[in-house]
Amino acid sequence: MPSIDRMEPEQITVLLPDMFQTFLKQPPRINPHYQSVKMESEEGLARFCSFEPSMRKRVNKCDFSYFCAIAAPFASRARFRTICDWGNWVFPYDDMFDNGHLRNQPEESQRVMESLMMPMLGNTANLNSQDRLRIVQFHDTVVERMALRTPKGVQRRFALAMQGYCRGALTQIDHQLSGKIPTLEEIAMIRRESAGCRPLYYLVEYAHRLRVPDEVFEHPIIQELENLGQDMAEGVPHNMVTVCRRNGMSAQKAFNTVGRLLERRYERWDKAEASLPSWGREADVEVRKYIEGIKCVVKANLNWSFKSERYLGANPEVVRATRKVHILAESPPIGV
Repeated sequence: MPSIDRMEPEQITVLLPDMFQTFLKQPPRINPHYQSVKMESEEGLARFCSFEPSMRKRVNKCDFSYFCAIAAPFASRARFRTICDWGNWVFPYDDMFDNGHLRNQPEESQRVMESLMMPMLGNTANLNSQDRLRIVQFHDTVVERMALRTPKGVQRRFALAMQGYCRGALTQIDHQLSGKIPTLEEIAMIRRESAGCRPLYYLVEYAHRLRVPDEVFEHPIIQELENLGQDMAEGVPHNMVTVCRRNGMSAQKAFNTVGRLLERRYERWDKAEASLPSWGREADVEVRKYIEGIKCVVKANLNWSFKSERYLGANPEVVRATRKVHILAESPPIGV
């Protein structure tokens, strides 16, 4: 039988927008426990969930502990381990809905999400049910550790953020099944939830032992900064670019369009941060630390994106220096 040569997908080169602007120009701090905790966290997750060697390798290559090391540079070793456990957990958990067996299973996905939220919503009666996945039970251990000597407000904010994450992931599945192509604004709103950025704000709040008054989080300026942080934390914004391309733009025009959107986000951030009110001397110190935490999460996603081969191929440092990246000539599916 004659052999059939495998055709490689055609690629083109585009110029990325300059994403290292404003506070993102500053080199990130790295948590000193990064290397040792990375190994412990990855091994602990893999052992608990009985991962196959292929998934172990993917988690290791993903190196989300590096992300966490930038997001929580001042965390103690124990609390840094908790945030790393969540970060390493979210990739294989999310993958079940993106590329795994739940991708086209909305009803089963809903059940898994509900089982995940049980301990955070106070439903502890069925926590030991045999139909709860091991990867869901692993998240229970993160919730348990956060509950120790952590203000109720932090726990509540984390639970609400995780609800939003679940909602976003289920919306993604609905779009995949219906074939709907969301608008640029719709994808931004979905990403605010499904990307898992907001839970990280409160994990960093926990990891850095902050004591921010609960009423601060009701202020529109704080909410604006949280939302802008989520938008800017896209790193390399392939999902928004894909939406533009699906709506008829060339690849370069799509990147330019998203670049202009990011520019406006940077401008809004500077304006909002300059408009912060005062809650009193002691509270203001904690609020400033919380805002620095949001910045650290944004820095983490951007620097992790440029370190990881997941988005930028085998030479991310070259991509960062030149801002040139090779992408598929044909627009890929939207991975919300």
